[in-house]
Amino acid sequence: MFRRRRPVKDESTHFSFDSFLDLVTNVVGIIIRLILVTWVGARSYHASMEWLNVETSTPEVRELKPSDDPLHAQLQQTKNELDDAKTKLLERLKGLDLTDAKAKDVEAQLALFVECRRGLEKEHQAMLARSDKPAETSSSSVTLAQVRQRAQALHAEIKKLEAEPVKKKEFKYHAPLSRTVATEELFFECKEGRVTYIDLPAFMREIKGAMDDMGEELKTTYRVERRTSPVGPYRLRFAVERERGVLDAAPTPAPGSFRFGMSEWVVEPLTAERGETLEQALRDGSAFRKLTDPIDARLTTVTFWVYPDSFEAFRQLRDHLYERGHDVAARPLPVGVPIAASRHGTASRGQ
Repeated sequence: MFRRRRPVKDESTHFSFDSFLDLVTNVVGIIIRLILVTWVGARSYHASMEWLNVETSTPEVRELKPSDDPLHAQLQQTKNELDDAKTKLLERLKGLDLTDAKAKDVEAQLALFVECRRGLEKEHQAMLARSDKPAETSSSSVTLAQVRQRAQALHAEIKKLEAEPVKKKEFKYHAPLSRTVATEELFFECKEGRVTYIDLPAFMREIKGAMDDMGEELKTTYRVERRTSPVGPYRLRFAVERERGVLDAAPTPAPGSFRFGMSEWVVEPLTAERGETLEQALRDGSAFRKLTDPIDARLTTVTFWVYPDSFEAFRQLRDHLYERGHDVAARPLPVGVPIAASRHGTASRGQ
């Protein structure tokens, strides 16, 4: 029997242009989708970061003041009571010291009178021992009467002193707390036991009158130094500086509008021996009394520049001003350091 043979197919793959276009289109679509997904994700990430920055911002912390403390009023009241107690204690201690000194003076006077009485009695005994004649007896009896009369007078004087009340002198010392001076100041120098007035207002008037001329010089420089005319035993060396701006880097600034003012001053003495001694200053009609007696304690503070050799003189001047109700400020200076001030210095503190 004859069997039919199947036709053999061509197994080679033929290229199709349509399939190629489909492949390219699918790849391009996938790439576009990836780009869109990346773009949307980036926008969402940026928005979330901005939201996180807003949420994590640190709240502003309010600065606390001493008055915010709920116990501030109670602490201030306790502090005031402590100051009053210290003041009363100082007054009582001063009164006790004065009473002890008075008692010692009375005891010394009594000892002196007793010693004088013993001397008179010894003298009387010696006179009696030398008396041999009757004529001299009457003379000795007269001398003995005089001695007895003098002894009685001494006893009466002693009793009178004991009966007198103790005289107390009241010292008005301020509380041991100081405060920054906010009033006008009257300046004095305490050196070598002498006190000298420094007429600072006169110096300031002269400097104020010369400010316009120095302003012209400051158009081409940053600093000008001058000296004032002598006022009393002193003169003033001072410096005026121009305010530097943020962009002022050149050594010679360009002319224009600017601000300037005095930056420092130094007192230069012209004579070695100046001012008044302590006894002269406390005397009525002295230069120190003429300056300090008329001032108003509410408007003016007396400031002393004190060197180490004049601390005792300063204490007595301070006590004199305390008795009159004046505020006193002290600025101690080492030996060889001049009296000076600057805008970067500290203010005086008075009591």
